[in-house]
Amino acid sequence: MPKALQLNLKLANEPGTLSKLCRDLADYGVNLLALSAPDIAAKTGPVRLLVANPDLARRNMKQAGYKFTEEEVLFVELKNRPGALAKAMEKLARAKINVRYTYATAYTKSQKTAAVIAVDDDHLARAHKLIG
Repeated sequence: MPKALQLNLKLANEPGTLSKLCRDLADYGVNLLALSAPDIAAKTGPVRLLVANPDLARRNMKQAGYKFTEEEVLFVELKNRPGALAKAMEKLARAKINVRYTYATAYTKSQKTAAVIAVDDDHLARAHKLIG
């Protein structure tokens, strides 16, 4: 799944809001692959979701009243070792492709890690060829 559809929404920065979103998705049968909810001091903040079943997520999130946008991103599997993400970023840098943001995670005992990488739409296909 090198290219993936990410759902972006803004949530109130208050206790229970993210919990409700996660519970709603679980109750709808939506499997989360990745989630980014950076620390912010504002009243609302961005939440980025990668899900295994985007059609199901879209339909049920709309029904539940969530407002969101969609964005195509790269979702790449890398070896879980020092420098794996650096090599991917260096390939994009050499190709003059700007990374707008990225987030990644891995379990310490895992052989693989997953990274979400967002680039401008007009560079997505080229970025996919380089690191996908």
